[in-house]
Amino acid sequence: MRITISLSIVTFITTLYWPQLLNESGLLSCAYIIVILMCWPRCRYLTIVPITALYFSFYVYTTLFGINHSITTHNNTQVDNLLNNNHQSLMSFISENSKAQDNTITVQVKSLINTKNSGYFVARMTAINEQACIICPLIEMRWFRPTLIVQAGQVHQFNVRIKALQGKANPDGFDRQKWRYAQHIAYIASIKQHVMTIDSAISWRAKIYNHVLKLTEGLPHQGAIITLIFADKSLISVQDKNTIASLGIAHLFAISGLHIGLLFVFSFILLYNLCKWVMPIHHLGWTSWRLANVFGLIVCIGYGYISGFSLPTQRALLMLLLSIIMLSSKRKIALFDLLFICFWGMLLFDPLAILSNSLWLSYTAMCGIVIFLWLMKGRQVPINQQLSWWQVLIAKSWLVVKNLLSLQLMLTLFMLPIQLINFSAVSSFALMINLIAIPLFSWVIIPVVLSGALFVLISDSISYSLLSLADHLLVIFFDYAEPFTNGYMALSDFSVSSLLSLLLFALLYLFSCLYSRFFVVSNKARYGFMGIFLLFCCVTWLEKAYQKQASWQVEVFDVGQGLAILISSDGQHLLYDTGPSYGEHYAVANSTLIPYLKAKGVETLDVLMVSHSDNDHAGGAKVIQNAFSVTQAFSGEASVLNASSVMADITQYQQCLAGQVIYLGQLTMTLLAPITLGKNNNDNSCVLKVSDGQHSVLLTGDISKKIEQKLITTQNAFYQEQKSSKLASDILIAPHHGSKTSSSEAFIKQVKPTWVVFSAGYKNRWRFPIQSVVERYQELGVEHLTTAKTGFIRFNVQNQRIEVKTYREDLASYWYHQHLAF
Repeated sequence: MRITISLSIVTFITTLYWPQLLNESGLLSCAYIIVILMCWPRCRYLTIVPITALYFSFYVYTTLFGINHSITTHNNTQVDNLLNNNHQSLMSFISENSKAQDNTITVQVKSLINTKNSGYFVARMTAINEQACIICPLIEMRWFRPTLIVQAGQVHQFNVRIKALQGKANPDGFDRQKWRYAQHIAYIASIKQHVMTIDSAISWRAKIYNHVLKLTEGLPHQGAIITLIFADKSLISVQDKNTIASLGIAHLFAISGLHIGLLFVFSFILLYNLCKWVMPIHHLGWTSWRLANVFGLIVCIGYGYISGFSLPTQRALLMLLLSIIMLSSKRKIALFDLLFICFWGMLLFDPLAILSNSLWLSYTAMCGIVIFLWLMKGRQVPINQQLSWWQVLIAKSWLVVKNLLSLQLMLTLFMLPIQLINFSAVSSFALMINLIAIPLFSWVIIPVVLSGALFVLISDSISYSLLSLADHLLVIFFDYAEPFTNGYMALSDFSVSSLLSLLLFALLYLFSCLYSRFFVVSNKARYGFMGIFLLFCCVTWLEKAYQKQASWQVEVFDVGQGLAILISSDGQHLLYDTGPSYGEHYAVANSTLIPYLKAKGVETLDVLMVSHSDNDHAGGAKVIQNAFSVTQAFSGEASVLNASSVMADITQYQQCLAGQVIYLGQLTMTLLAPITLGKNNNDNSCVLKVSDGQHSVLLTGDISKKIEQKLITTQNAFYQEQKSSKLASDILIAPHHGSKTSSSEAFIKQVKPTWVVFSAGYKNRWRFPIQSVVERYQELGVEHLTTAKTGFIRFNVQNQRIEVKTYREDLASYWYHQHLAF
C-alpha cells in the first residue's frame, strides 16, 4: 500500500514538468500499459502510475473547461473529438467560436464584492448562449465602469467577450497563469453589458460580509480583519501588504491549516468539557470524544463556508476529516503514514493543488511540526517536584520557551528551501518575528476576530467591541514590527543556489553520519563523496561565470501591451523601457522586471532609457528608479519625465538625440533618433542601435513610417560609399508593437533583420501586431516572435552566433504555460 501511494504521489508531482496533457495517443498508451501490467501479477501495483496520469488529465480537462450536454450523446464523432488533444473538442463547454464573438452568459457570483473590487470578481458559469453545462467552469469577470454592484450568490446574465487566460510569462516573476489554474480558472470574460438579474438573493456569507464591512468601516486595519475572517485580500492597504511580505508572515493571513486547526481545538475542548459537566463521562463512554470530534469538524466546515471554501481551506478540512476518521476508528497507524495518506488524499481531491505554492508551504510546515514532536517524544527531562512552586513555574516556563524556540528553528529550516525556490528572498528577522507573531495571532488575534464575526448574528455592539480590540492589537503589532521590515532580503539566483547547495551538503553529511552507524563506511569514502559534491558545485559556478563573460544578452520581457528590454554585457546593464502601469499603486515592473533583475543580482542599472512618455513604455520608470541605483537615464521626452518626477534624489533624464554614443561593456550603443523633437509622442522615441561589431539589435520605440523614412534618408546621405546600411541589424524590435502605421517595406529592407520581435499584449484591443504587418515581414524572410505567444524572449549572443530561447517553448515548456494549457 505504501509503495502504491508513493508511486501515485510521484506521478502527481511529475505533472509539474509535463509539456502537455495526455492526448489521444497518450490515453491509448496508458490503457495499453494498464492491460500489460494487470497481466503481470508481480507488477500490478505499477498500474497506479498510468491510472494517476489518466485521472490527472481528465480532471484538468473537466475542471478548467467544463463539460456541456452534448457530451452525453455517444456517437463516434464526439468520442473522437474528446480524445483529440485540442481545446476545440466538444468536451470544452466554451467553444472556439464563442471566443471569437460576443456571448450571452449566465453566471453565479462567487467572490465577495465591495466598492474596491466591484469590477473584478470570480463567478461560476452555468450557461453560454442558452447552452447549459454538466460540469461548469469558473471564469474571471472583468467589468470596466460597472453599472451595478453584484453580490455573492446572485445569478446574473451578461453580454461578454471571452478569451483564454494567458498570464505574463517571465522568469522569476509572479506566475499568474499557473496560479489561476491552481484556482480552477482558465478563462477571462470582459463584460460589455449587464443583460438581466435572474436571482437577486445573496448568500448568507455575503450578508455576514456586508455586515462586518459596515462595523469595521473606519478601522485602520479593516483589510487585515476582513482577510482573517473571509479570506478576501482586496481591502488590505498597500502599506500593510508590503509590511506583511517583508516580515515573512503572509502565512498568518492565509486561511489554512493554522486557522482550521485552532478552531477545531477550541471547539473540541468546549464541547468535551460541556459534555463532562452536563453528563458524567461514564454515561457517554467512548462516544464523548468522538462526539466532540464531530462537533469540531462541523464548526470548522462552517468557518470554511464563511471563508468561501478557498482551496487551502478545503485541503485543511480534508486533512482534518481523514485524521478524525483514522483516529476515531481505533486503527493503529503511524503518524508519518497518516501524513502520507493525507497528502495523497489532498491530491486525489484536487490534483490542480500540485500547482499551488501554498500546498507545499503548509504541508512542509506540518511535516516539520510532526518531526519535531517525534524527536521530542520521551526526551523531556522531568522537573524535580521537590523544588518550590516558583522554581517549578520558572522551570516549566523555560521548558515551554525552549520548545517554542526549537520548533520555530526547525520550521524555519524546513521552510527555507521552499521559500528560497519560490520567492528568492528571506527575512533575517523571520525567526524572531514568527516567534512572537504566531502565538499572538493563534492565541489572541484570530480567536478575537472569529468571535467578533460570530457575534454579528447576535449583537452588533459586542461584535464591534471584539473587532475593535482585534484592530487595536493589529495596530500595536504593525507599529512595533515596522522597523524589522528592513531585514527583508531579495537574493540573486547565485545566492539561492549557493544556500541550497550548502543545505544539501549538510543533509548529505548528516545522512552519511547516520549511514555509518549501521553500515561500515570508511572516512576516506565519506569525505571523498563530499569532496566530489563540492567540486561539482564549484565547476558549475565557474562554467556559469565563464558563459556570462563570453556572451551578451538581449532579453525582451512579456509585459502585456507595452515594452521592456534588458541588454547585459560584462556585468553592465541597460534597461530600455519599463512596461505599463495600471493605477497609482500597480506597475507591471513590480511583478516582472524587479524580481528578474534582483534574481540576476543587479543592484545598479548603468543605463535606463525610456523611449518616450507613453504609459506602456514609461509606466514603470518610477518604481525602477526607486528599486535600483541608476547611473545614466535617457529619454526621447526627458522634460516630460523630469517634470512628472516628485522625488528629488532620482537620476534626471537626459534628452536622447541622434549621434550620441554610449558604451556598455563590449557594446557600442548609437542613438539614431530623434533628430528633432516634434508634437507626436511616438515619433519622439529614442531609436537605439546596439552592436558588438559583428551582431547588432535595433530598438525603435513607437516610431511611425515618417521617422522610418527619415532614418533611411539620413543614412543614405552619410553612407553612400558604404555597402552596408547603418540600420542593418540581426534583431529588430518592431516599431510601435507591429502597428500598421509603421514597419514599411523600405525600412525592413534597410534593416535586413533575421528576427523581428513584437512586444504586444494577448488579444489586445488594438489587435497588435497587425496581420498585414506580420505577413510583410514573412514575405521578406524575417522570422517573427510575439511576446503574447512566446512570453519572455532571450537572445544570447555568444561565439559569433545568436541563440534564441523563449519562456513558453524553451525555458519553462510546461503544459500550464502553453496557450490554453494544451
